[in-house]
Amino acid sequence: MPNAQDYVNQGRSSVQNTVSTLQQALSSAEKPENKNKIQQAINSLHSVEQDLSSYQD
Repeated sequence: MPNAQDYVNQGRSSVQNTVSTLQQALSSAEKPENKNKIQQAINSLHSVEQDLSSYQD
C-alpha cells in the first residue's frame, strides 16, 4: 500500500509534467498577456515542486 511519500512523489512527477507542458504552451503563445499568465503558472508550479521536494516521511 502506498504511503504519503509515494503520493508526494507522484504529485511531484505530475507537477513536473505540467511544467513541461506549460513550457510548450509558452513557446507557442502569441499574446504577451497569455505568455505572462503561463509564465506565472510555471513559476507557481516551481514553488510547489520545491515545497514538495523537502517533504520527508
